[in-house]
Amino acid sequence: MPISRRQSLQWASSLLLGVSPLASRAATASVEASGTGQLSLFAGQIQLHGHTDGPVGKASFFDPRGLAVDPRNGDIILADAANALIRRITRAGDVSTLAGGAEDRVSKDGPALQARFVGPDALAVAHDGTVYIADSYANTIRVLRHGEVTTLAGQVGHQGYRDGQGTAAQFNHPVGIAVDPRTGDVLVADAYNNTLRRISPKGRVRTIGGQPGVNDHRDGLLKQALFNTPVGIAVAPDGTIYVSEFFNQDVRKISPQGLVSTLAGNPTKRGDTDGRGSAALFRKPQQLCLDEQGNIILADGGNHKVRRVTPAGEVTTLAGQGQLDKVELGPLPGALITPYGVAPGPQGSVLVSSGEAVLRITQPA
Repeated sequence: MPISRRQSLQWASSLLLGVSPLASRAATASVEASGTGQLSLFAGQIQLHGHTDGPVGKASFFDPRGLAVDPRNGDIILADAANALIRRITRAGDVSTLAGGAEDRVSKDGPALQARFVGPDALAVAHDGTVYIADSYANTIRVLRHGEVTTLAGQVGHQGYRDGQGTAAQFNHPVGIAVDPRTGDVLVADAYNNTLRRISPKGRVRTIGGQPGVNDHRDGLLKQALFNTPVGIAVAPDGTIYVSEFFNQDVRKISPQGLVSTLAGNPTKRGDTDGRGSAALFRKPQQLCLDEQGNIILADGGNHKVRRVTPAGEVTTLAGQGQLDKVELGPLPGALITPYGVAPGPQGSVLVSSGEAVLRITQPA
């Protein structure tokens, strides 16, 4: 099953969607500069795609997307989408393949390197190292545990909407995925169903927010709230849930008591503006994560930026220069191509997938 390089969610009626441009030119690696932040290459090749393992400077990816941190050792786990692979980037600087077969895009459970994926888009790692994978183009949620890949929920190749047990449940392009630290449940941003789903450790799927087939924006009680193409999801230690919405172009907050509010962004207006709450504007935001201080880090894909949102809704830009549509390494803000996945990096940095590489944003001391 073919998969194009950087699928856009703009054409939701198609299974395989539009292609974003390749980098127009690469920049050389940056050197540390005193007193200024830096955008540097963490792993991969900015323009060249491939599926090579090895030292980070020689390793290659093909449309890297979701990033997550292994809490046991700080390694980065990567959804290498067009390669249909799950990769590991160690703190020592080595890239290896955990599961899948390069560009062999079918759905198959089994031993990790014999298992296959259709198009893994996002992932989350539990405290015990279990990796949960949104195999978005197969419409399934997969699990990598103890060297084995299994299907937790969803029907391979069948997009739809249904709550239920395991493979009786249905999704429609699940993207964002997170693990609730209080319960071990898996939370899923089911993008084209406009819903948020919760999966128990035993695979029971239920809808906790949104209505399938209704793409809108409504705050309030979670059971009555409406969403429009949720693509990113993160859970704080206290159970607060944050959701990014591709077409509402905002970040929503769900309190542990089940109240939904719009933390930042304006669902009636897209743009590129820092500020507080609805004064801040995004353009086709993608995935998000939480940093150690509880801030939301957001890949603002359409603006080619990475943004920070405080718990109070204050938005600032960490890296990127709007519509430059290229990668420029060096002093911040640098430049990014359609950033997609984000994760906390070493020593308080931020990692972002952009182009064919994973980049590192280091803030000034």
